[in-house]
Amino acid sequence: MKILNRMTAIAILACAMVGFAQAEPVQPAAEIEPLSLAFEDDEDEEEASSKKKKKSSAKDKKSKKRNVGKAAQQKRKELRDKGVRNVRAKSPSGWPDKVPVPEETTLKQGEKQGNFFVYETNNYIFFTPVEIDANACETVGRLFECAYAANKAVAEVLPVPRTEEDRSGKKYRVELWPTKQQYVQNGGSASSAGIFLYSKRMMPGDNSPITEKTLASDKVMVPFESLGLSADGHVVKNDIDTHVLVHELTHQNFVYNGLPIWCNEGWAEYVGYVPYVGEDLDFTRCYAVILHKAKEQSANGALDFPFTLEEFFTMTQEEMYSYMGQGKDTYTLSVMIVAYYVHLDGKKGVAAIKKYMEALIAGESHEEATKHLIDHHKNAGKLQKDFIKAWKSKKVPVSFKDVK
Repeated sequence: MKILNRMTAIAILACAMVGFAQAEPVQPAAEIEPLSLAFEDDEDEEEASSKKKKKSSAKDKKSKKRNVGKAAQQKRKELRDKGVRNVRAKSPSGWPDKVPVPEETTLKQGEKQGNFFVYETNNYIFFTPVEIDANACETVGRLFECAYAANKAVAEVLPVPRTEEDRSGKKYRVELWPTKQQYVQNGGSASSAGIFLYSKRMMPGDNSPITEKTLASDKVMVPFESLGLSADGHVVKNDIDTHVLVHELTHQNFVYNGLPIWCNEGWAEYVGYVPYVGEDLDFTRCYAVILHKAKEQSANGALDFPFTLEEFFTMTQEEMYSYMGQGKDTYTLSVMIVAYYVHLDGKKGVAAIKKYMEALIAGESHEEATKHLIDHHKNAGKLQKDFIKAWKSKKVPVSFKDVK
């Protein structure tokens, strides 16, 4: 019995030793170690990915900076090739200098509406039947928001007729059309690079409500080619002529059809002539571009007018356009008037055009408001002579019908 018990004890001890030997490899430490190593590998991958993204982002920024710098060089060369010398003129206190694209501006894609892809920036909503790539989104969004910022900068000095309250917080509507044919089919002009289509506006001082329907019918339409885009939505040209586009955006930003036609077109032309140099709308070069245009048109006899300057201030749209058909450039005359009061007529000129626009906003008639443009020159005849003299000193002959 004792022998059996001894043998049983030995067997039990042997089994215990075998069990211990089998359990030894499966210690908690042995389980944790591989998991710990795997976690460290994940951290390394994340860190590597983060570094790669930062490197890629830095590379993209450098590439973008080069492209912007190249576009600026191209624009300056283009101006030189046209014979535009950077002649500066006095500007009012607070007048814009260089208005940059607001930081972090880009088009963000929204939900598709019917057949249209929808994109938005802070102040615009875009509709297009073709999806545009990321580079195109950035290019378009930055240009439009820069134009908005430029008009807002002008409003810091002179009253802007079309206020934010008019829109009830609604974004400006823009339609982008892939081909010129589509652009024309949907209301664009075959000879234009962009167009502003607006509804009938209220006269200044009219307190009638502006409905959402009224707002919805206000829109700018632009063909892709005017933005340097291919028909399939890719950027193919970085340096584009922004004159017409910014002109139309200026109409959309702050003009309504109660404004006298010369003032309506004059302001749109003025901001439209501000060169888009790199990613700045460069107001310091605007006067030089206008001066160059005025010299060209004067040499062609397009600034010899069969009406007085005072008559032009109250001219209807139909009359103004009819003179264009006769080879008389009333558009250039309009922007010359704006440039005269802003840059050539001193502080009194700036004060005069400010009072003029305030009077229109307050509901005064065109005839009554015009008196503010004339008063500091004593009479209409003296204003006309001073206007002719100022531009003649800049080698721009301009003539009008004699004042009786």
